[in-house]
Amino acid sequence: MTSLYFYPQTLWIQTPEDVGLEYEDVYLTTADNIKVHAWWIPAQQDGVLEHSEEQQADAPVVLYLHGNGENISSHFRSVAWLPARGVGVLALDYRGYGASEGRAMMPAVMMDIEAAAIWLKKKAPEQPLVVLGQSMGAALAVNFVTAAQQAYSIKALVLDAPFSGFPAVARSALAHSWIGYLFWPGTLFIPSTWDPVRLAPSIEVPVLVFHSPTDDVIPYDQGKEVYAAIRSPSCWIDSVGPHIQTFAYPDLKEAAYRFIEAQGCSSFTGD
Repeated sequence: MTSLYFYPQTLWIQTPEDVGLEYEDVYLTTADNIKVHAWWIPAQQDGVLEHSEEQQADAPVVLYLHGNGENISSHFRSVAWLPARGVGVLALDYRGYGASEGRAMMPAVMMDIEAAAIWLKKKAPEQPLVVLGQSMGAALAVNFVTAAQQAYSIKALVLDAPFSGFPAVARSALAHSWIGYLFWPGTLFIPSTWDPVRLAPSIEVPVLVFHSPTDDVIPYDQGKEVYAAIRSPSCWIDSVGPHIQTFAYPDLKEAAYRFIEAQGCSSFTGD
């Protein structure tokens, strides 16, 4: 049933090269022998890579987990600004998305994320690892970080428009249509095992949460529920605009960068 939450697309929209970024195609083999695809976009200035060890030694790297539709070719623009700030990004396509094999469903996609984390820790073993997830990717990020924060030395987590739970977001989507209420009883059978609000208290790393009061896909209150459940040091920033448009705004980009750089909220004031 969880496969219904994923809407993969294999059509490519654009690549990092189209926006002037050097990148590398990365193919990963998961624990269940599925090949998944990612883009490694290293730190760079105007398409020129930062090669010196001094430039990269303490610079964080980001594992980017996109939302439930399309693929990295339409989502990577959300993080395409980070390499110019000295932050390398691994943008992952879950199984069934883009050039990745298989079919996306829970909990199998967790193996995709783990394969990406393994690759990043080999690529940049000394650099702080930060996980950034948007929408469905935020829910997956909470699941992965709670399970793997120590094993992969994850230093911080950024959530953009997280939903509180799989049943809750299904009910919210159904509520947009009168006919949706006919399917409402079916949401009672959706497992809550992977609900972010249930797992959030187990997060041990600093967390930054963005959510827009005018989000037209995932209710703002669901993001607030997740934030309230977090017990580790955390900060909240109201985003702007519709769903996952956070990084279209320079001030919100700057806040995210400062958090990623510090792996904590000390550099700015959150709620």
